[in-house]
Amino acid sequence: MGPKPLVGRESLEDAEIWFQRMENCFREFGCTKEQNMETLDFLVEGRARKLWNSTYAPFVATRGTANWAEFRTTFQRFYFPPAIRQAKSSELLSLRQGTMSIDDYQQKFFDLLLYFPKISSSSEMKYSLFLQGLNPEIHYRVAVGDV
Repeated sequence: MGPKPLVGRESLEDAEIWFQRMENCFREFGCTKEQNMETLDFLVEGRARKLWNSTYAPFVATRGTANWAEFRTTFQRFYFPPAIRQAKSSELLSLRQGTMSIDDYQQKFFDLLLYFPKISSSSEMKYSLFLQGLNPEIHYRVAVGDV
């Protein structure tokens, strides 16, 4: 299937990549919400297993089930606490090309965008943010389509 188990010691970037890879697999294989959760049960180990047990078990005990969104939200809080989220958000919003090449700027932009799937899924918002950080002469050329 692709993803290795989540062990709870991954970097923030690796954890987000893991979540995205899982979501792609679920979508590709047409998994039901129940199958998503059953699959996850086999793909969490170590510290991630402890967090899984402490979040999954209460949902199952009270409602008989848990869902991917709840699981993802809980793990995002673990890997991506509010202080880090705010710092990354500020970094993304204030990102400017400056002396970077366009390739370097683009790479940095997409590295930061990784933490914000809602922005990443909106082509218009993503395009607007990307343009905002380009140097003025390049911004103009891209905006008017003279590239």
